[in-house]
Amino acid sequence: MNSQDMKESRYVSANKEWKPLPYEGVFIKTLYKFEEGGSTVLIKMEPSSSFPLHDHPADEEVFVIEGSCRIGKYSLERGDYLFTTKDTIHAPFTREGCILLARTIEALKFI
Repeated sequence: MNSQDMKESRYVSANKEWKPLPYEGVFIKTLYKFEEGGSTVLIKMEPSSSFPLHDHPADEEVFVIEGSCRIGKYSLERGDYLFTTKDTIHAPFTREGCILLARTIEALKFI
């Protein structure tokens, strides 16, 4: 294996600041960025907030770390996992607030 093919490890401290998104009550911590444009992120949503409607050019994985939310037809609670296939359109919403771990290789397309 040549050295150009090797990727370096990536460490993100728990102390990394939450970055506010331009959607009321929604914050993000980027953990890893993929060359294809997607990422692995933590998303924090305050009570009664929502993430905008978006489409996925690649599959997405979501794990609920804290709280609860609704993604499409699924009501997710702490510890739940959701895999959605590419071309899925949804707008996550939470009544009580939540923290999600989300991963998709290609960037979202906002509608």
